[in-house]
Amino acid sequence: MGKDSSNVLWLHELGKDDPMIAGKKCCHLGEMLQAKLPVPPGFALTLKAYETFLQGSGSKETILRILEKHKQELLINVGKFEEISSYIINDVILNKEMPGELKEDIALYYDQLCNTCGCPDTPVAVRSSGPVSMPGQFDTFLNVCGYNSLLNNIVKVWASSFNARAMAYRLQRGLVLESSPIGVAVLKMVNARCSGVMFTLDPVNGDPSRIFIEGSWGLGESLVSGQVTPDKFVLDKVTFDITQRTICNKVVELVRGPQGDVIARDVPVEKQKTACLSDEEILELARIGKHIEKHYGVAQDIEWAIDNDLSFPHNIIILQTRQESIWSKKTKAPVAPKGSATELIARGLMQGIRI
Repeated sequence: MGKDSSNVLWLHELGKDDPMIAGKKCCHLGEMLQAKLPVPPGFALTLKAYETFLQGSGSKETILRILEKHKQELLINVGKFEEISSYIINDVILNKEMPGELKEDIALYYDQLCNTCGCPDTPVAVRSSGPVSMPGQFDTFLNVCGYNSLLNNIVKVWASSFNARAMAYRLQRGLVLESSPIGVAVLKMVNARCSGVMFTLDPVNGDPSRIFIEGSWGLGESLVSGQVTPDKFVLDKVTFDITQRTICNKVVELVRGPQGDVIARDVPVEKQKTACLSDEEILELARIGKHIEKHYGVAQDIEWAIDNDLSFPHNIIILQTRQESIWSKKTKAPVAPKGSATELIARGLMQGIRI
């Protein structure tokens, strides 16, 4: 059976050329796994699985009928999206039974993932994976435990294809309103002792000879939301010397709650001014970052976490990587140092210049 005819695939079976099979996120994760990067294990629900669910559950015909009936009204009344979206999601999609074959496929892969992780009902992240870039349009669910909860949250991700913002986005850009198939990535949830970001250049001035790491205790959302000021580490990309180290007072961390949700809690006093990373973890992160940059051929913006359930170096997990969005896209003008050859030699600037 080919990849494009499967409902479920292991992430490592996907590559960068497969966005129309399981969406961009799944394919990006697959490419990272193929590049031997430390990505959480997991599997993908393909675009075919999305279609299998809508068709097999009887939802597709109903959705087409509703949108055809209200399409002209939606064109002139954006406020109507909320009403139509709510009805499609709650009354047409979420109360439908998933086809038996699809449920069996998901059960098989989830059981194998649990066996791989050595944990029954392994907590997973259930993430949307669209075939085209529609940032922030679809839903993601974290700390999902157990088969039944997994099924429910996969359907919720598919249903988010019909939320008001996603449908309005499609309509405004001339895309097909009735359908936006999306893949779903199911990944082992990292039990983050700490997490953060890494740039394979200096994000302040674009210096490509540096690696810049920020991190804080717990889940990375605390850093993104600005709830904490993170620790900062700057390294020389060639020697891996730590040239700058700033340890901040980190008083809050985000962690898994007892119900699988994310909650904020106070960091113990003795940890607040302690570095969230050991030197060996900093160096290993930098080595991985340099490897990622070499693989993609351009400076990277990388999200990472340290998994509290694993030992070094297996505890270092790469969650996501993307091209650094500012400095790496600027055209680099050739630099022609001023001065005579003698002056340049004296200043040590002739290294690498051919004459």
